[in-house]
Amino acid sequence: MTRLLLTYVLLATCCMLAGCDYDDPWRRGEEVDGYAPIYSVDPMLRHISFQTPRKTVNGGKLFTAGTNVLQEEADSGLHIISYQDPAHPIKTGFLRIPGFQVAAIEGDYLYANNYNDLIIISLKALSTNMTVGRIADVWKQLDYPREAHAYFECVDPAKGVVVGWRRAKIKNPQCRRQQLISDDGRDSENTRNNAGLVVSNGKLYLVNLEFVTMYSLASPMQPVITGARNVTGKLVDSIFLFKGSLAVTLYNGFLDLYDTAGLDDAGYYNGASECEKYFSVGDTAAYAIPNRYQCNTMGPYLTQYELRRDTNAIIKSGELEVGMAGNLVQAGQYLYIASDVGLVTVNIAGPTPVKAGQLNDGRYQDIAINGDLLFLHGREQVVCYSIATSPVSPALISKLPY
Repeated sequence: MTRLLLTYVLLATCCMLAGCDYDDPWRRGEEVDGYAPIYSVDPMLRHISFQTPRKTVNGGKLFTAGTNVLQEEADSGLHIISYQDPAHPIKTGFLRIPGFQVAAIEGDYLYANNYNDLIIISLKALSTNMTVGRIADVWKQLDYPREAHAYFECVDPAKGVVVGWRRAKIKNPQCRRQQLISDDGRDSENTRNNAGLVVSNGKLYLVNLEFVTMYSLASPMQPVITGARNVTGKLVDSIFLFKGSLAVTLYNGFLDLYDTAGLDDAGYYNGASECEKYFSVGDTAAYAIPNRYQCNTMGPYLTQYELRRDTNAIIKSGELEVGMAGNLVQAGQYLYIASDVGLVTVNIAGPTPVKAGQLNDGRYQDIAINGDLLFLHGREQVVCYSIATSPVSPALISKLPY
């Protein structure tokens, strides 16, 4: 095992083993059926460009920046949609980012991944000759194939970017696919080891296989590392802001908290689940919805939790059926939930959550908020609602078909 810690590739293998619940001994020294990485050295894989608007084919997560909404196009980039006139939204362009998976926005700047690299783009300077900031090899993505338990040829970054996998005979295998909890082989999100990207108050946080890393955004186009915490051997599920701290959820049931200023320990909670996505509300309450990207074992519920500092426990204190939720946002005492039953409004002012309204007008996967406007996306369109007049009865403003 000592040898496994000497290089990144074998370190990655060690991390994968940490997530295994499967004790079949490794068949080292043999020839086995497995996978070999498909590499590419095409320079266009790192070419970021601003293009004319295009049809949305595989629309995903929504981000807001000023009067614009940016919508993910899986693995390709972001659609730019202007809501300067919310009643008449217009696609104004497409930001092509090969290998795109995660993004975050701070002010007028977009931070995203281009395969393994962190890129930075000024949203006020989008053009065909725009400047793109870049930090190379921040993440290690596509470092294992989709099939659970599969043997594979260890990735060699010197050979280029991994763009896929092919069936192959592997001699003396040194790498093996991790087995995540509730991973049934159908979850495409698990093919990339990327726990997310968080920006807040002039800082950027991300996780690779070895560290939680903090960057200063004092120069927005040139992030500088200002801190790191070693997470070697831990299988990280996600990172997000939680009650003023940076939260790191692990597959062993812990939710670790780090101070956002210097990544010092800020406590932990035991009993977290990789099958839930957590949201911070108030000082002691938290809410969770099923994490559709990791497993489908949770029911169609919004769950309220009490966070106990005396025992470091996460204790269920309320539950409300809201359908299979994709995401939620908060405005005052209300949560707005994008669900497969529509837009659900929940009042959280009382001791337990109470449904305050529901619009059964579509199946939604994501939601974003900007002031009094809500933006939701389904399979065929992006929908805009206003909560300015009535927070419990959002008013339809527009629909933008893909």
